[in-house]
Amino acid sequence: MRNPWMLKAACAEPYRVLFPLGLLGAAVGLGVWIPHFFWPESFAYPGQSHATLQIQGFLSCFVFGFLGTMLPKVHGVAPLGPVQFLLFPAGLLAMMTAALANAPLVAQWMHLALLANFAVFMLRRWPQRRGNPPSFFVFIAAALLADTTGTLLRLASLAGYVSGPTFRLGALLQFQAFPLMLVLGVGGFLLPKLFANEIIDPQRLKSDGTRTRGLLAAAALFLAGFGLEAYVSVYPLSVRLGSGLRAAVWLWFLFTQIRLHRVPGGLPAYLAAARWALWLMGLGMLMPVFLPRYLLAWEHIVFITGVLWLTLSVASRVIAAHGGRVDLLGSSRKTVLAFGGLVALAAATRVSTEIWTGARSFHLALASAFALCGMALWARRFGPMLFRFPGGRK
Repeated sequence: MRNPWMLKAACAEPYRVLFPLGLLGAAVGLGVWIPHFFWPESFAYPGQSHATLQIQGFLSCFVFGFLGTMLPKVHGVAPLGPVQFLLFPAGLLAMMTAALANAPLVAQWMHLALLANFAVFMLRRWPQRRGNPPSFFVFIAAALLADTTGTLLRLASLAGYVSGPTFRLGALLQFQAFPLMLVLGVGGFLLPKLFANEIIDPQRLKSDGTRTRGLLAAAALFLAGFGLEAYVSVYPLSVRLGSGLRAAVWLWFLFTQIRLHRVPGGLPAYLAAARWALWLMGLGMLMPVFLPRYLLAWEHIVFITGVLWLTLSVASRVIAAHGGRVDLLGSSRKTVLAFGGLVALAAATRVSTEIWTGARSFHLALASAFALCGMALWARRFGPMLFRFPGGRK
């Protein structure tokens, strides 16, 4: 930071630093497929580093940036302190560097340290909170618990203590349960308000005991789907059972909690994109029930046209609102549509890689190129707003 004022502003709104860092993580995580295609002898198959950079790099940056900005405002507590804030970009950079250098043990220890830093931040402020959190936040707690458990299992597997189904469970908790349950927690709280054009008022947020218990049961069922997929020994029954249970919970949530089917047309482009992303994530979870042999293809439907598209769509609103330029959302329709089209091309190309396996490396590189071009368009439009502070210094 150039001066104490910049550091104080970043502590209050950490997304301003962590969102650009997340874009960097995504660019590197996607870009690794391109040199692998051109120089396969020099660049080994980067499957593990790609997954780590995308989930624990790109997505974690947006998660910590968004939650670190939103939760203190919702609960009326102090924002991140300077040391706790600086640990996030430093730790995330170290984790992404370790993943790229094919040092998974270091990467997972750094990720665990970041989770601990966030937990300390929340626990220290819990006694000063203004009321109980919204019921939907049980999914956020479950997501962080799943990621912590998955990371510990991953570390145990790297040390040679666990393998087989337990190793598989750790990967599922890290790379699927964590992002998907965060979508349920944050989306259940935020998206209905955006779809209804409401303003979030922390004073009106109350925890409903009955709803909380119901959502906690839904979270347990969602997590149980990963356990079934990991531990049921009969394939493809394991995939069908696990995916089917998760898809059932997901669609129940969309229909009953967000009521996505009742959202009217004529939405701003970024919200229309969020709605499509949620439906496509449900489709990606449901398809393995019928065609489990293409499981990896359906997972990329979930993560490319789902998590990536949804994350940057919601980030558009966060950036524009905090930058005092909500009008930018209405004037960015062409950019949002072009970005969505490139994301769809990336997903279609990645899915085709699993169905038609010829020229696999080329398809992976092409899918990465489509996604990178889309992200570049998005960053060009919304990136400058990260450094716009209403009523303050620019």
